[in-house]
Amino acid sequence: RMVMEMIGQLEMGLQVHKEQQEQLVSYWLAQHARMRSELNSLLSMASDAANVESIGVVALQGRFNQYMAFLEEHEQVEDTMLFPLVKTLFPQSAQAVDSVLDPQRHKGVDALNARVGRLLQQLHDRHRAGEEMVLDTKEMGQVVEALERLNDYMA
Repeated sequence: RMVMEMIGQLEMGLQVHKEQQEQLVSYWLAQHARMRSELNSLLSMASDAANVESIGVVALQGRFNQYMAFLEEHEQVEDTMLFPLVKTLFPQSAQAVDSVLDPQRHKGVDALNARVGRLLQQLHDRHRAGEEMVLDTKEMGQVVEALERLNDYMA
């Protein structure tokens, strides 16, 4: 009888943990979907600007800065909490998690984010200096290209 009660408690505990793990994975996937959606919005804004050669630079830069703040917070949660937890709960997944955390892979994304940020800052600085906001198509093409590469990474 005691053994059966103990087994019942263990099964119930495993079920609770399973539900929590499923919620955690669902939350993580929703976060990535939100980032992809935001990148698509940024890409659409930049693409429209490249086509018509006019843009609300302040709006695009503000939106990009919000995306970057969200991304930095997301990555911090992944690196300090989520991935260590996944590796502990599922030791067989450690290699897959480590491949996601590959520093070379992250360097490429960081470089693309920095490139978009620099280009938008240059445009914003020109706007603040009172220069006419007719965009250089090449500059916006570079923003669009970098955002497309980020979007591909997040897919």
